[in-house]
Amino acid sequence: MKDLFHVQWHLTNYCNLRCQHCYQEDFSKKKDLDWVGLTGVAHNLLTTLHDWNQKASIHLTGGEPLLKLELFPLLGHLNQNPVVEELGIITNGLLIDQEVVERLSALPKFRRINISLDGADAEVNDSIRGKGVFKRVIKNILWIKKESPFEIILMFTVMGRNYRSLASFLNLAQELGVHGFIIERFIPWGRGREWKNEVLKKDEWVELVSVISELFSIEEKNRLLSYQAFQIHLHENEPELLGAPCVIGRDGLCLMPEGDVFPCRRFPVSIGNLLIDSLKTIWEKSELLKELGRKETLKGKCGRCEIKNCRGCRSLTLALKGDYLEEDPHCWIEGV
Repeated sequence: MKDLFHVQWHLTNYCNLRCQHCYQEDFSKKKDLDWVGLTGVAHNLLTTLHDWNQKASIHLTGGEPLLKLELFPLLGHLNQNPVVEELGIITNGLLIDQEVVERLSALPKFRRINISLDGADAEVNDSIRGKGVFKRVIKNILWIKKESPFEIILMFTVMGRNYRSLASFLNLAQELGVHGFIIERFIPWGRGREWKNEVLKKDEWVELVSVISELFSIEEKNRLLSYQAFQIHLHENEPELLGAPCVIGRDGLCLMPEGDVFPCRRFPVSIGNLLIDSLKTIWEKSELLKELGRKETLKGKCGRCEIKNCRGCRSLTLALKGDYLEEDPHCWIEGV
């Protein structure tokens, strides 16, 4: 059996928050699919994965997925398909209550709730996500942990105002007793374009990676170059650092509310639509995916670099330079 194929499915753009770093501009329901459309997309996706002999890990998100009326019927539908190995949601954590937990608990394949939190305290988090959000989310996290068996993962988007709070965020995650957290870079799309000055500069990214190296006793930080994000697992003993290589063109994709397929959510270029074309056709014929998958097409030092499994962050490069084949602006290797 091959590795899991990872799908991040944005069911809606509708959301009850307006976070400063959000990659959305539209917060309406106008692109939402109805039940027929949703099940059509699911059938297309899962039929292809069945043909590829791959199992799926599917995380449903938005916008805010708990505002999508079809969320639970769709989770039930996916839960019954043998291609689906695991299910989860990515949420802002504000709408989880007893009914939500009970309905999720009825799904054997539902295993993870990812909750966004962007600071180790209310001052930092709420300056990004909105006044009063930190307190409400922390309360819900503690309640979920007590009432459910789910894995709880925090989603931490690093930007200028919060990247130096990583050690404090680690302490918070340990105090909350969650299972871990994911560190992702802020990439300025949508509403986030207004805060482009908050994108980490190269020296700030290097500083953050150096802190990660020190926290986890990694002597050679170049080992971390190929990772686009980091996941920290919290065990009873010591926290464990896992890198997250780029999934573009390899073992993952992003689905948008209208059925469009993006290479990833932070690379907002449609390569097809699952209501029109089969995923097999999109995946095998996309010139963009082929281009992104060939290291020799990359420009500058990214094309010359000898680290075979590193392509830099194509999403960040596209957002900052307008050309996804340019050098990764965060790469710290010199003299290549």
